[in-house]
Amino acid sequence: MIDTRCTRRSFLKKTVVCSSAVSFAPLAMASWGAQESRPLVDSFANPPSLARPFFRWWWNGNRVTAKEIRRELRLMKEKCAGGVEINPIALDEELYPHLPAKPLDWLSKEWLNMVKVACKEAKSLDMYVDLIVGTGWPFGGEFLAPEETIQGVELEVRDCKGPGTFETRIEIPNDDNHKLIQLKLFPAVPQSEADGQDVMGRLSSDGKLQIELDDGEYKLYIITWRSRFRDVLHGAPGADGPVLDHFNKTAVEKYLNRMSDELKSVLGDDLGAHIRSMFCDSIELEGANWTGDLPDEFEKRYGYSLMPWLPLLLNREITVKANFKETVDRVRFDMSKLLADLFMERFIQPFHQWCGQNNVQSRYQAYGVPFLYTNLLDGYLVPDIPESDQWLFNRGWVHEAEIDQIRYAIWNKYASSGAHLTGKKITSCEAMTNTIGVFCATLEYIKQATDLNIICGVNQLVLHGFNYSPPEAGFPGWIRYGTYFSENNTWWPFAGLWFDYAARLCHIFQNSAPVTQIAILGNTPDKWSKYGLDRNPWNTEPHYLHQLWQAFNHFGYMSDYINSTVLENATFEKGKLCYGPMAYKLLLVTDVSSLSSKTVEALNAFAASGGQIIFIGQVPIKSLGYKGTMHDDEFIKSTIEELFTQYPGMVKRVPAPEKGQVIPWALHTIQGMRLVPDVLFTVPDEKLFFIHHTEGDNDIFLISNQNRDKRLEFDASFSTGKKIPWKLDAETGESKRYPHGMLPEIINVKLGPLESLLVVYKLEAEPAESKKGVDAIFSNQFVDKDFFTIKDPEHFFEIDSTWTIELKHVNGKVYHKSLKTLKNLSTDPELSSFSGTAVYTCKFKSGWSGKHVLDLGRVFDIAELKFDNKELGVKWWGERQFVVELVPNTEHVLQISVTNLLFNYCASLKDNKIAQLWVDRTKRTEPEPAGLLGPVRVYKIKS
Repeated sequence: MIDTRCTRRSFLKKTVVCSSAVSFAPLAMASWGAQESRPLVDSFANPPSLARPFFRWWWNGNRVTAKEIRRELRLMKEKCAGGVEINPIALDEELYPHLPAKPLDWLSKEWLNMVKVACKEAKSLDMYVDLIVGTGWPFGGEFLAPEETIQGVELEVRDCKGPGTFETRIEIPNDDNHKLIQLKLFPAVPQSEADGQDVMGRLSSDGKLQIELDDGEYKLYIITWRSRFRDVLHGAPGADGPVLDHFNKTAVEKYLNRMSDELKSVLGDDLGAHIRSMFCDSIELEGANWTGDLPDEFEKRYGYSLMPWLPLLLNREITVKANFKETVDRVRFDMSKLLADLFMERFIQPFHQWCGQNNVQSRYQAYGVPFLYTNLLDGYLVPDIPESDQWLFNRGWVHEAEIDQIRYAIWNKYASSGAHLTGKKITSCEAMTNTIGVFCATLEYIKQATDLNIICGVNQLVLHGFNYSPPEAGFPGWIRYGTYFSENNTWWPFAGLWFDYAARLCHIFQNSAPVTQIAILGNTPDKWSKYGLDRNPWNTEPHYLHQLWQAFNHFGYMSDYINSTVLENATFEKGKLCYGPMAYKLLLVTDVSSLSSKTVEALNAFAASGGQIIFIGQVPIKSLGYKGTMHDDEFIKSTIEELFTQYPGMVKRVPAPEKGQVIPWALHTIQGMRLVPDVLFTVPDEKLFFIHHTEGDNDIFLISNQNRDKRLEFDASFSTGKKIPWKLDAETGESKRYPHGMLPEIINVKLGPLESLLVVYKLEAEPAESKKGVDAIFSNQFVDKDFFTIKDPEHFFEIDSTWTIELKHVNGKVYHKSLKTLKNLSTDPELSSFSGTAVYTCKFKSGWSGKHVLDLGRVFDIAELKFDNKELGVKWWGERQFVVELVPNTEHVLQISVTNLLFNYCASLKDNKIAQLWVDRTKRTEPEPAGLLGPVRVYKIKS
């Protein structure tokens, strides 16, 4: 038991040791709206469209009509969608033999008129419209001139051995899109770039190469330039074809201006009157590592020629003399940085500027595959709306922190960090991306993923997605990708419940400011030196880097990821690292060996201001790039060493955590720093997360239990002083004072599986009824879902009556069945393909009276309850529990409607190519569980 007379400081000393409870005084059930008139609070129950989830709206094959556009927009609005992202994309016409409507070419007059129809209809529905640039991804089209298409150089290596004559044949390109640019012979283990011998002159016109070799082993490096080698992925008519050269600023601006000029011809000069933002999807430019003036730019910026080094840089498997490897790595850094700089200067910034010139916002995904073309945060500092992504049924890369196959990608943290640092209100996310379990995603799973997004700093969801699919397309309709947001889905009638829930959370966090104490600096320059721009090592090295934010979150600290750009442009005041609106108190430097002198100077300035720095594992010892001198290296080493001696206790070095030990390591590490947690949990859990924002004088916290089967109970202590806690219910839009004891900053929290709690601490006078003493009994007015689940596990009876079931199949058929024992419907051969709603009815008597908890046990998936013909609501996530009123010896009528997934029905449609395509991708051979499995029990309320 926590002594409620204690201070928060004494609570902090005790809190990690054990769980405890506080005594609660009964509080008035006041309404937030009655106490507060701030716009954010007033609009919580009914958030505006900007907070509501958007749909990525695939215009499949550009086969769109005005009538269907209007129908689908109204359908989305019915579920309270806030907007759409129009996304023209190719349709696999082999799968769809009967295609209504003709395909429209991107930017044709017919297509532009359909965009106009969509914008007009959306505006009438109070919905926003975003528009992807181009179609599919990345930007491209058949209309590009040869010099405007994607470029790259690729390497082939052949082994050869002397002494003697080495003969081989080289394929000589004979078209304008390929060119042999280097043939160089190197010793197998070179020790200088000058070891390379140019043998291009020995290549005959028919491709025969003959070289006289001295004794030893050699490698022949064949470098070919190529262009137009990659097409737009899923490009729709009019913008399919070769990918654009994103390093060619003239070509980029020409592409963008072509689009805006054509749009203006239909929408008028002010595109922002119709379109909220222009969208750039993930940067997937496999093979793009060149542009026409790259060698000249390299020499201009770095003062030496790239070409002698090119073979050594392209061969990541190369073995060189030990003292030469460092030099090769430094040159590889220079080439990587040049590509990143050119990408920023010639693509990201022009895209953002073009959006501004056309009065629309830039919405941008900075990641991609297989390369990350910027030091990732740099890309997220530019756009108006930084965007990340999230996948369902995808484990992602951080396996030690995996949560139910939800890839809450590290992009989310970098995107939200970019928004935090630049004061952007919105961080959007391509949410619920799903290429495997199209018919398998439950609303519960979507809710879980939503809460993870919010915790990561995302506050706008662009759902992946809604397929343009006219009714005549048949069942299941046209499907490009994504979680099956469709009127054909069994859970579509309930989707509005989730839409409202997500909108309320997004509204709160769009209109408040993050409170983040920890900044994390990764070692991207080291990875550029070793691997180039490859994203795989960026994701996984060091193994703990992208787990750190989660590990510290469990112990009450929020973190952002920063980079050298931020450090070098930051100011340092009273122990805080200040950039934009953010002020960090602690900097983690993660296994960094290479830094610029300017970044090291910034570290020194931060420490001198009283800032705290933890170097994890490796400490910086060298400068960046080929021109980094011995003097630079010595400056970096000596400056870092001086930090430890000048600022003991404030600057320290700790070993890197072992795999699987990041969470306990984080607790041990943070305990030695002068940092007060935003919230402290008496019982931390590896799946317990929080996020902290402020709005005016209000402190806002979302606490989320991401365990699917585990209840959590703990005391939470907040760094809010004497402010008063309120609970905002994101499901209902209601607000109520949260019960607490003598110290309002300490509250007791009980979270069921997948439950989240939104608490707002406000400056206000404590009502008199809250001062009755810590021994007051917790009032019965709180015996409901608004605060704690209160069933007594030791006192219950099970309803074992015979159940009559009416099964309403999505295909329109109706079945009837009687069951003495509840079971998984999909195990019944007659019902294994059932998808729809099963209505269970039974009657029972008991000797109990008053309010009790009705627990439905295991349910697949959504449960609606009628008790004595009174509707008690819907449970679509977590524990399916209801509060019911019993009358002794009275026959009660219990009716439970259970709606299951669409998967089982789709799996049965063996002749439906579309259904089978997406069923097969799940690799599931058994039907999904379906129906009410129970046991259905009535529990006494725990006092």
